[in-house]
Amino acid sequence: MSDWWEGFFEVEPWQAVQLGWSSLEDTADQADRVARALDLEGGERVLDVPCGDGRLAIELAARGVAVIGVDRVARFLEVGRTRAADRGMRIDLREGDMRDPFGVSGFDAAVCFWGSFGYFDDDGNRRQAAAICEALRPGGRYLIDTVSVETLAADFRARNWFVSNGTTVTLETSLDLGSSRVETTWRFLRPGGEPTIARSSVRAYTVHELSEMLRGVGFVAFTALDDALEPFELGADRLWLIATKGEG
Repeated sequence: MSDWWEGFFEVEPWQAVQLGWSSLEDTADQADRVARALDLEGGERVLDVPCGDGRLAIELAARGVAVIGVDRVARFLEVGRTRAADRGMRIDLREGDMRDPFGVSGFDAAVCFWGSFGYFDDDGNRRQAAAICEALRPGGRYLIDTVSVETLAADFRARNWFVSNGTTVTLETSLDLGSSRVETTWRFLRPGGEPTIARSSVRAYTVHELSEMLRGVGFVAFTALDDALEPFELGADRLWLIATKGEG
C-alpha cells in the first residue's frame, strides 16, 4: 500500500468537492446526532481529527462545545477559520498529523468523522487510535464514523457518482479480501475540462477487529450504532463506534 494520502488531499478538484460538501449533507443534523451519541450538553472539550474545513467542528461549537480541530491540509483550515469568523465564532483549528500526539489532553470526547479511520496500515491506524486515547481524559469517549466490513458486505457498490461544487465525481471501488482494503479510483470532471484521477486505499475493519484495536491502546467499553443512532446490525449504511477510555 502506497502513502496515497500524501497527495490525494492536495488534488484541487478533491478540495473543491470537500469544500462544497455542506450542500450535500445536513451538517447541523449530523452535529445534533454526534452530540446525542456522545452525551454532549455544552461546555465539554472535544477533539475533531481530522477536521477538514471545520464543517462539523463549527456546528458543535455553535452548541456550546469547545472544539479543537486538527487536519493536514492548510487550505481546509484557513477556510474553516473564515467560515467560523463569518458566524462570529473563533475555532481552534491546527495543522498536524492525526497519528502524532496532539500536545493537548483532557478532552471529554473525540470525533473521527466521514470515514477518516483506516487510511494507514494497521500500525499507522493503531497510532491514530493511540494518539486519540492519549488526548482523552479517563472515561472520555471516541466516536468513529466509518464503513465496516459488515456495511460493505450488506450493500457493496462497485460504481457510484455524485456532484459537488460543480464537479462530477465518479467512483470505481473494489474490496481486496486479502487485505480488507477498499480500493477506489476517483475521477473528477468539470465542465469543459479533462478528468482528474486520484486513488485511495482505506482499511475496512469488522466491528470486532476495530474494537480490539481500540482495546489494545486503552479503550475498555464499546457501543456500536448506525448513523441513525440505532443498534448496529447488518444492513446499516454506516458504523458509528463509540469507545470509552479506561479509568486506569
